[in-house]
Amino acid sequence: MPDVLVPDDLWRPSRWGYEVPGRPAGIPWAMLAALAIVVIYNPVGNEALSAWAYVPTNIVVGAVLVALARWSGLTWDLMGLRPDRIARGAKVGLAAFGAIVLVVAAATLLPPAREYFADDRFVGEGWGEMLYQTMVRIPIGTAAFEEVVFRGVLLGFFMQRMAVWKAATLSSVLFGLWHILPTFDSIETNPGGDLLEGGLAVTAAVVGSVLVTGFAGYAFTWLRLRANSLVAPILAHFAINSIAYVAGWMVVRYGWT
Repeated sequence: MPDVLVPDDLWRPSRWGYEVPGRPAGIPWAMLAALAIVVIYNPVGNEALSAWAYVPTNIVVGAVLVALARWSGLTWDLMGLRPDRIARGAKVGLAAFGAIVLVVAAATLLPPAREYFADDRFVGEGWGEMLYQTMVRIPIGTAAFEEVVFRGVLLGFFMQRMAVWKAATLSSVLFGLWHILPTFDSIETNPGGDLLEGGLAVTAAVVGSVLVTGFAGYAFTWLRLRANSLVAPILAHFAINSIAYVAGWMVVRYGWT
């Protein structure tokens, strides 16, 4: 398809009915292939990969998805990767980053909330591992990778064929489902998991996690559209995961519970 510049005002709810002109005809084979890769890779990435392979494998998978999208004709613009929007993305993303830091810091000051940061995975973890997790694994292997997948490639494919609100909804639902397996892992290590007794409670927790991460997907989509750049949701995603990780690590290491 010809290069189509995505308008800068699609973050406004009144504009979520916008449809990209010149949508392609026929069966969207590349989009279906991208979805298949994401679905197949989810259990592999969560259950089969060694810790050392997580970041490099996610980089490769992300690059494959971007290459597939470009080969099919999806523009950099539709994927939120316009070079001329990097500065705008950084500005929006850093504003969100600062707000997230304040919220997490406030939560750690409240004893009822603080205890839920005390995840078992932080027990015995030193400075080196904490810095690797928060400065390498999370920003590159999780935040950048997931944003490229869900707010870049998949959202781009969906916006190519449907209204913005439909594309945002579908990509956010998929983002929520993506977190089913990680939720089971967190139930095992987080103090909140001790409150869950029986299969029904665990199921409710998983459904709740899918809903929360799905709504987070909407928020990340809004940031992506607000900046017209993936840089914004990457920074926000990085902040949520890494700042919460640092808070939990400090709570456990220094016995703040």
